[in-house]
Amino acid sequence: MNQNTSQEFSARIKKAGVNPYVDIPFRVSRAFGKLPYVPITGSINETPIIGTLVPTGGGRHRLYINLDMRKKSGTKVGDRIFLNIEFDAVSRPMILPEKLQQALGNNTEAKIAWEELPPSRRKEMLAYLNYLKTPAALEGNIKKVIDILTRQKKTA
Repeated sequence: MNQNTSQEFSARIKKAGVNPYVDIPFRVSRAFGKLPYVPITGSINETPIIGTLVPTGGGRHRLYINLDMRKKSGTKVGDRIFLNIEFDAVSRPMILPEKLQQALGNNTEAKIAWEELPPSRRKEMLAYLNYLKTPAALEGNIKKVIDILTRQKKTA
């Protein structure tokens, strides 16, 4: 992977559930190598963005176009946008959301299961939780994480 190479392409903003996104062309995914989550910086229609390419399988990625990105770039679902992206080498530490920390503190079984997860799995979950934009989405997904961890511990 050449981390200094910017990738340019156009894509139409689609929607999965309530989440707007663009599919990343395979040639662009391939340019970033075999990284599952790819931190990127770049632009949408010349408006600066910071984001993460999320794996969708088969070596392909998707970029979620959050509300802030859409507002700043003046775009909406259905629009064709021009993207210029490159690998973002700036460290993005995974933060344990305070509400998840509280939930784990209130559920010993889930806390033990969390601590037994491989670091890569914890990082994946934290990346997703830190990506959420609304308190309601965060709270709902933390409940799901606790449920998964509790079920996982019972089947172990």
